[in-house]
Amino acid sequence: MKVKGLLVAAVAAMLCFGAQNASAIEAPNHEGDFNLNAHAGFVPGIGANVSADYVLVNSWWKGHFTIGGYVSFNRDVDVYKGVGYKYEQVYSNFAVMARATYGLNITDRFEVHAGAMTGPCFRSWNYEVKDGAYTFTDDDDKETVVDGAGVAGCRFFLSDNIALSAELIGGLYQSYLNLGVSFKF
Repeated sequence: MKVKGLLVAAVAAMLCFGAQNASAIEAPNHEGDFNLNAHAGFVPGIGANVSADYVLVNSWWKGHFTIGGYVSFNRDVDVYKGVGYKYEQVYSNFAVMARATYGLNITDRFEVHAGAMTGPCFRSWNYEVKDGAYTFTDDDDKETVVDGAGVAGCRFFLSDNIALSAELIGGLYQSYLNLGVSFKF
């Protein structure tokens, strides 16, 4: 998990620091702009998430600072097989988090952002082991933890209010690769 979080942080740093050398950084989003994002999540398993970003400050260097929220669900099944042996574990995760991002408009249609999220994550899992004639099934185990994650993403605006969106999320038991749409209000 830590390696994936570091990977997301490295990508976010490259996006932010690389943008300093960009020759066509556009004006930041306006204070009060609101982006609603809906994503399908992949790896591990499949999932879905919805996030919202409200532009709170647009005067920090050439970018904009947002605050918002993030709600997600994903499910993953791990299966390991050997000769006469099978292990299957099913994970389900649900998170509700606050998030903050810093974004740069590289062009009038392309925006990159990076940030952090934190909040409660509800996890459950069960597993089944079959070893020859022996089968063991564990009932659901559950836990609630306060977790955190890094986020790095981009939006490509098809019009003034609709964008294709992608985000990498690291540090959670949620989907790391997220693709979807964003609506700007």
